[in-house]
Amino acid sequence: MNKKLKETFESWDFKSILLIVAFVFIGTFLFFYFTDIRERFRQQDKAEFKGQTIGEIISTEPIERMKQTKWKGTEIFIDSYKVVYSYDVNGQNFRKTDFIPLTSKSEKFIKEILDRKPTDKFVVRFDTSDPEKSILVERY
Repeated sequence: MNKKLKETFESWDFKSILLIVAFVFIGTFLFFYFTDIRERFRQQDKAEFKGQTIGEIISTEPIERMKQTKWKGTEIFIDSYKVVYSYDVNGQNFRKTDFIPLTSKSEKFIKEILDRKPTDKFVVRFDTSDPEKSILVERY
């Protein structure tokens, strides 16, 4: 091994390696937390799923998160919505659950879901090779 490389490797201690791992972990966490990776996964599924049918929403439930701060105390806010829906593909009936994050991109769609009438139908995109994989999408 090269003498300079060997000296560099030997100069590292456990504390240095632990700090590097901690900074990488914190950086990755902050990146995913502030970029809302859930919305990206929904967009990716929407692009990949080629089949389309009409579905019916069975129930909608808000998912709440709790945040505690020293000065404001405990805050409870709605993070996303759990939507249970059903749809038919080739004579088979499927019942699925979709978690829609409350973001600026999905705000209009969530409002449409919450203001729906019992007879309203929604568009469901599904994977043609496996119709059990699906996602609710906005009307065009």
